[in-house]
Amino acid sequence: MDYVYMVQIDRSLYENGYIEVTLFKNYDDAYDFYKNLIVEECDADNCWIGSQMFDEDGEVIDGYELDCDDNNSGESDVYWYAVEKDDYRCHTFIDLMKKEVN
Repeated sequence: MDYVYMVQIDRSLYENGYIEVTLFKNYDDAYDFYKNLIVEECDADNCWIGSQMFDEDGEVIDGYELDCDDNNSGESDVYWYAVEKDDYRCHTFIDLMKKEVN
């Protein structure tokens, strides 16, 4: 069986949003890309998440939610989801998924 690794980022800021998909042949490249996306999202100069979601100690501020599963096994999917609780239209979902290629 052959596989590809798909990194998908779903960004939405109220009325504006998009989904971007990038495919990789190997897990390590996909995982590095996935982790870099998270770093970019947490940078206050790049994204609302970095400027609004965390306090000075890096803790999630009330009104926001961060959910993630990052086992880095290469065998199961990993994800990182950041959401404004009062308005789910304001979110960033980053997924790394293993997909079988026929």
